[in-house]
Amino acid sequence: MRNSFRSSSGVSGNDFERRIFELLGRNLMSTSQLARELGMRRDVAAGYLEALKNQGKLDLSKVGRSYVYTISKRRRK
Repeated sequence: MRNSFRSSSGVSGNDFERRIFELLGRNLMSTSQLARELGMRRDVAAGYLEALKNQGKLDLSKVGRSYVYTISKRRRK
């Protein structure tokens, strides 16, 4: 049995992950910006982003007063 998150809209966690990488491939983005683009609450997006960071797929950097996510250099190889 495959464990895959599905939101109330029927979108799986893998779809969110793919969309996150598409967005971050174009720009540095904060949690709030990503949440807005994904159409989800900021706290839910923050959970996804933190999980991807813990898996080594994303990096978190401070730019000015904001924290922004980028695709991990390890993942780009």
